[in-house]
Amino acid sequence: MSLTGLMILSIVVIILITLLFIIATNRGYKFQHKVDPLPSNNKMSKDQPSKDDSLN
Repeated sequence: MSLTGLMILSIVVIILITLLFIIATNRGYKFQHKVDPLPSNNKMSKDQPSKDDSLN
């Protein structure tokens, strides 16, 4: 195999690896991560002390 053929083959391999990386990254972003949702009513009532009050 000539040097030119090896250079072309190496460029094709690099492009293929880059495309596979981009496809894998996009699939990772499309994956729906399930995290505990925030409560809709997260206001603390006045009779419950906050964590900051216990430090003072």
